Amino acid sequence: MRMRVPVPWRPRRAVRLAVPLAAALALTASGCAATSSASIQPSSMKITVGYTAIGAAYSDLYICEDAGVFKKNGLDVKITLLNSSSQLVAALVSNSVQIGVGATTATAAGAMNLKGVDLRYIALPIKRYYMEMWGKKSLTAGDGLKGRKIGLSSPGSLGDAAVDALIKKNGWSQKDIQKIYLKSTPAEVSALENGAVDAIVTQPPTGTKTRQKGFKKVMDFTDLPTAANAYTVKTGYLSANGKAVAAFTKSEAECLAMLHNDRDAAVRSIMKHSGVDNKALAEYSYDFFDKLWAKDPRVDPRLVHDAFAATVAKGVGTMPKDTDEFIDNSYVDKLRDSGFIDSLYR
Repeated sequence: MRMRVPVPWRPRRAVRLAVPLAAALALTASGCAATSSASIQPSSMKITVGYTAIGAAYSDLYICEDAGVFKKNGLDVKITLLNSSSQLVAALVSNSVQIGVGATTATAAGAMNLKGVDLRYIALPIKRYYMEMWGKKSLTAGDGLKGRKIGLSSPGSLGDAAVDALIKKNGWSQKDIQKIYLKSTPAEVSALENGAVDAIVTQPPTGTKTRQKGFKKVMDFTDLPTAANAYTVKTGYLSANGKAVAAFTKSEAECLAMLHNDRDAAVRSIMKHSGVDNKALAEYSYDFFDKLWAKDPRVDPRLVHDAFAATVAKGVGTMPKDTDEFIDNSYVDKLRDSGFIDSLYR
């Protein structure tokens, strides 16, 4: 029987948090560790989860909230939209959020540079670049992108990392593509429509909307592996709130199964939270992500290593001796080894 989840048909107004990464980095400017009394959280089942962009990539969070899965597992969860990927670490450091989700390339810089702030990746629901490039009809993929202006939200965002991965794959120079940082996804769309850029890199359904304005899908990046949307916590929070983290990872596994098993409910959540009132766009987004969402959200150590290496290659931080130390798969492994994850797909 397909589960029906009643939800109101209106875009969700996300609460935005603006916590500059520079403010977090400033905590170490005088050699001071970023460890204050505020950095150790008392045990609690109340969690704020910060995510970094509006789009269907975060449907696991959306459907968890809509279907009451967090509450069922004893959690009081608020999902909060951050202004950009660059603010994810700062939000964790300031305890504005207890769990953050976004590109590992965005958190690697903080993990390497903030003294006294140990981060751990606890779940990885998407293991590919889930970005699309939408642009002018005359634009072609491959060498047709050389010299073109590509609109991106911010440095360190998943779109930024995806373009870097494309440059590396093709053996190009960074000078072959002009990156234009526009601070937000809506600003990317506006820049494309007014001709300020030749193409934009976004997640569905945002870029897909531009098709109505005469633009086309130039390519997507789903053939390139990455640690996308890695759920991240501070070790101090993890040690004090193991019960909450266990409940969260269990909820995550359940909600990934719901996405795979109940297309209708997933499409409704995408429409509610992604701000699209066009069901066809929501269905397009679902079909795009359905093949990307993991069933077992175990963090792949190789992808974390690659994210750190890519960050270091851009002149940010020093490569750790062992990037595995930033991973804690124990919660997901317990769910897998007990047969719980398999049971969700029987």
